Amino acid sequence: MDAQSLHTSRDLLDLPTAYEAPTNETEKKIASIWRSVFEIDDIGIDDDFFDLGGDSVKATRITEEINLSLGGHFKAGQIVENPTIREVAAAIDRESAGDNPNTLASHMLTVRTGGDHPPLFIVHGLAGFFFPNAEYMSAFRDDQPIYAFQVPGFDGQMEPLGSVEEIAEEYVKAVLAVDPDGPWHLAGMCSGCWITFEMARRLKEHGKEPGRIILIDPYIERGRMREQFETNRRVGASGPVAFAASALSRSRLSYTRLKSKISNYRATGLWISSTDPKAFDIPEVRQKILEDGRKNRKQPTRDEDVTGKERFQNEALINKHRSDTGVYASEVLRYAFYRYSTDHSIENHVDIIASEHLKKKLKNPHHPVCVAMPNHDIIVAGRRHNDTVSTTTALNSSIMQDLIAKPIRKA
Repeated sequence: MDAQSLHTSRDLLDLPTAYEAPTNETEKKIASIWRSVFEIDDIGIDDDFFDLGGDSVKATRITEEINLSLGGHFKAGQIVENPTIREVAAAIDRESAGDNPNTLASHMLTVRTGGDHPPLFIVHGLAGFFFPNAEYMSAFRDDQPIYAFQVPGFDGQMEPLGSVEEIAEEYVKAVLAVDPDGPWHLAGMCSGCWITFEMARRLKEHGKEPGRIILIDPYIERGRMREQFETNRRVGASGPVAFAASALSRSRLSYTRLKSKISNYRATGLWISSTDPKAFDIPEVRQKILEDGRKNRKQPTRDEDVTGKERFQNEALINKHRSDTGVYASEVLRYAFYRYSTDHSIENHVDIIASEHLKKKLKNPHHPVCVAMPNHDIIVAGRRHNDTVSTTTALNSSIMQDLIAKPIRKA
């Protein structure tokens, strides 16, 4: 049986656009990719990606296939502003002809253009990229400029950066390239809130002052910052329960490092943890990390340390369809968060869009968010982490739009 016959017929779908056939070779190649990914016959060049049921996984698959077939550097996030085959093809043709006026860094993408409002720059979480759907974007004003980041090295145009501080510095350069004078608003998702924090610090060092700083359910990945938090919490508390919690955290870290060393030794003959910064400089270990990232990052329903944080269920599927450079960049990012901690703080006002779970945690004065950003307000949105950081609903985007439209509260 022909595989195409297994696809859904266009006639069975309630699409708002009439069918328009591809008109050139670029559109024909892209249409073929979309038909394969969506498993829908006769997708027209004006059919909307989101109307067809597009999501971050499909965007990743489409992007990888387009770049493999057409030899470009199209980003998954570009589909947000170019949601049809016609628009994607036009963007690719402009880039190929050297007529693309977009001089942004390869790790920055334009989510929405137009308008003279201060732009909003959104930093990704642990997944390394930001991909909103149509409902999420509907909460923003049509004239609100929005930019977002994907982790450096994601598309192979530069080497991944191994620390949160280096990534923040690179992102600040990208922000200043868009608008050297500002003002700008900064937002961060999940673990990426710490990149946003470091960006705010560096802008201050440059003599710049960001507008709103919005953190969406900031999370502490397992690693140095978590270990430091547990130690500080024990100092501020007393009794066997506090001591046991700290000891358990340290034991988990030690176990993780030991397990990684054993795994790498069996595979490469080298006794080194994948969390060691030198690990990525060793070709055999780097290849092992890449393979593990592609095959073994199975996300549980809830994080294994019972924090109430739910992982993105699509991340494992996305990794299956990423290029080797994309998987490698996401693994370097994961270990950058693992090694990150800070003794710095900022005086800026910070708005925290928090889950109910995080709000309870922030009652502890030793929490890194409270120490690093003491001048903050908390807005509760969602019961759990995954609800709060989701880019498939307008929950946090509507709050962000409201915040950036208001004056900042003075301390």
